[in-house]
Amino acid sequence: MQCGRDWQPTVIKRVIDRYASSTEVVQVATDSGNAYLKGMGNRQGDESLACELVGSELAALAGLTVPAFAVVELQDLEIETISGRRLHMGPAFLSQAQEKVITGDPEGSCLVRLRNRSDLALMIAFDTWVRNPDRCPPPNHLIPAPSRDNVMFRSIGGWFELLAFDHTHCFTETDLETELAGTYFVEDPGVYGAFPEFLPHVDEAGLRSACKNIASIDEGQVMAIIAAVPHPWGPTQAVRERWTQQIINRAARVEEIVISTIVNQGQLGL
Repeated sequence: MQCGRDWQPTVIKRVIDRYASSTEVVQVATDSGNAYLKGMGNRQGDESLACELVGSELAALAGLTVPAFAVVELQDLEIETISGRRLHMGPAFLSQAQEKVITGDPEGSCLVRLRNRSDLALMIAFDTWVRNPDRCPPPNHLIPAPSRDNVMFRSIGGWFELLAFDHTHCFTETDLETELAGTYFVEDPGVYGAFPEFLPHVDEAGLRSACKNIASIDEGQVMAIIAAVPHPWGPTQAVRERWTQQIINRAARVEEIVISTIVNQGQLGL
């Protein structure tokens, strides 16, 4: 697993800035550099941290580049969010702050210099797999407008690298117990992550390859990721088991969903 593997701060020193996001992100200084912290007691709820951790791990497992992340115990430093809400002590999710990055690229200037074009198809397949509406939701979504703030490109030697980050909205729009009670998570026909500017750089072969890569992910790997979610974040063991199974079941359907929508409806090359 990726959490804490390459970057593991141990001390949160001070608050640098606060943001008006759904999880009320706080930028902090740590003993391993600056980071973005999401803590318990945030406005979106503690399960959002579980979704963030699982989504980030699955993105890395699928082959996307995810900024280094870790779980750190918030013990001594009292942190208030931008709304004045005080975060609870206990495990917090930290994402390493990045340098030389561009957020959003509607004109496609980064896309033409993307080091791995296959990452575009992979992000579409991944976002569809985890039902992530926080980048580019399906057109029939309650809030269909793309959020390009959640698309980040890192400059590397004259080329750009696509980064996958911010996965608090994956899997559920309510709570995990409610969302996973039926079969809609598995059966949802919506394609997520298909930014219009991505499609001219994506082909059917790339999409099929990305979907097959996701379908090949082992149930044991997903089970281990969900088991690693700190218990203070929830959910119950029964929900964790259902979560694991529905993630695997949807992985098997991603290719059918993506190809039937993007390829068969002639969206490629627009």
